[in-house]
Amino acid sequence: MRTIVLAMMIAAPGAALACDGKKEATTARIEPGNDATLAQADGTTGAIDPAHCAKKAQLVGSNCSFSTGMMAQRVLDEGAVYTFAGLLTSSANQLGSHVAAPWTIGPDGAVHVIANEVVEQLDGKGRVSLEGRILEVDGVRYFVATKAQTLTS
Repeated sequence: MRTIVLAMMIAAPGAALACDGKKEATTARIEPGNDATLAQADGTTGAIDPAHCAKKAQLVGSNCSFSTGMMAQRVLDEGAVYTFAGLLTSSANQLGSHVAAPWTIGPDGAVHVIANEVVEQLDGKGRVSLEGRILEVDGVRYFVATKAQTLTS
């Protein structure tokens, strides 16, 4: 019996560990100005979650998506309401917290925009309007967008 179980584990290891993937993959792209919903692989739609880390590798870089998601959730829970209209400034995206923050905002560029599913729809060019929450943690100001829109000039 032990031999049969061992043979099955070697022959089909992925079968036991694989998920069905129906809720993980998206089939639609969000364009600026569209409602914040995603089409799921199974045909259902779901809202963009500001607490979820962005999926684009160029936004996350070498940072930790788990840390990014946890910080986003903390900012949403504990932060103050904040709105911004202006330009996104590219950042080095190398915070000691390993939170992905590809852009900064504000007059001094000291507010780090967390890479979440909301800002993932932006291209980083031109003026934007952002709504969300801001929180300072260990001397670093983090912003999580709950609504983002590219402004026309």
